[in-house]
Amino acid sequence: MSSNIGGAGIRFSGLGSGIDTEAMVRALMNYERLPIKRLEDDRKKVQAEQKVVQELNGLATALRDRAAKLFDPGALSGKAATSADEKVVKASAGPAAAPGTYNVTVTGLAQSHTLASGTAPTLTGGTTLEIGVGGSTKAVAVENGDTLQALAERINGTDGVGVSASVVNDRLVLISATGGTAGTVSVGGSAAAALGMTTTQAGADAAATVNGVPVTGSGNRLEGAIAGLTLDLTGVGTTTITVGADTGAIQGQVQGFVDAYNALIRNIGQATKYDAATKTAGTLQGDSTFTTFAGSLRSVTGSAVTGLTGAYDSLAQIGITGSRTGELTLDAAKFQEALATDPNAVRAVFGATDAVAGTSVGDGVARRLRDLADAFSTDTVAARLTGYGATVQRMNDKIARLEDVMTVRETRLRAQFQAMESAIARLQSQQSGMFAQLGVQ
Repeated sequence: MSSNIGGAGIRFSGLGSGIDTEAMVRALMNYERLPIKRLEDDRKKVQAEQKVVQELNGLATALRDRAAKLFDPGALSGKAATSADEKVVKASAGPAAAPGTYNVTVTGLAQSHTLASGTAPTLTGGTTLEIGVGGSTKAVAVENGDTLQALAERINGTDGVGVSASVVNDRLVLISATGGTAGTVSVGGSAAAALGMTTTQAGADAAATVNGVPVTGSGNRLEGAIAGLTLDLTGVGTTTITVGADTGAIQGQVQGFVDAYNALIRNIGQATKYDAATKTAGTLQGDSTFTTFAGSLRSVTGSAVTGLTGAYDSLAQIGITGSRTGELTLDAAKFQEALATDPNAVRAVFGATDAVAGTSVGDGVARRLRDLADAFSTDTVAARLTGYGATVQRMNDKIARLEDVMTVRETRLRAQFQAMESAIARLQSQQSGMFAQLGVQ
């Protein structure tokens, strides 16, 4: 006799026959479930392939996006501005900044008009302080029991008042929110006389010259004085601003492209290879769809762009070469030399266009790779992933149907064994009764 505690409760088997019927049911059901086990194993393989293809698709779209950035308007043409003395001027450059050297002399920094009251002035509830800036006037009430701090907070809480208020050494201080002469502050109203507001700093415009040409501004940030440059004036004096290509940022863009390309090539290689030494195969071993795609990528990066008239027409000429595995390496020194020699030719290698629909050998490498990766992702891989999803769903449905069949079969088996046990029990009872009548011990 044996017993089994299962999900449906406590089961006893072999009470009459002495046979472990529960073990027999399990063994028979394990055999019956072999088709389900095969389906589950096949599903795992499909899902493993699906996961790898999804990962490769992500890498393909990353390459597509990186490649597209290399021929965006202004791509690979970033500028950098350097000040010889940042205690006078700090500078930053946009793509439109023209390379060159600019002499900047700062003769005066912008100042905001500032007023202060007398010390510990008397505040009278019911009076009003009128504050005017740039043609706009706001009235602020003085309330019974106000302190200078309470009045300052009410001023700061007034929309569009045009000043910031604070209390310094028992004096109310108003600082114009508009720099330069345009931010002159006026005060009036019934509270003005008691406050006794006087100017402690006059508003002043920033004043400088760029290569001898006068420039002014209401603040210490000058934009447009030099096309594409922003000048932050920090002190009075003279300095030199040098504008040139931001070679570090440009190289960073290209390195990002190389890294995205290598990640895709490397992972395709790992997914499709067979390692004879370890006798292990990649999840997509021998998959011609991906090996052909990788071959197309290598073909584009290894080919010249036709029709270019500059100093360079291929990645190899500007310092980007392929290895035996198909991955790319960026030679920083050679790339920087190419940028210095003919930056337009470098940009053309990546982003040239032959103005014909589609891409061909007359288009830059980045344009061709962008289109190749995009088509592969949106067409080929998308269809493959849709197929995987449909296959897994079919397998799930079939497994669910078979599980229902297994439930019925297991119920039937248990009923059959139970009937057998009951029959044996009856026979044993009859046998015991007959032996008793015959006096057989």
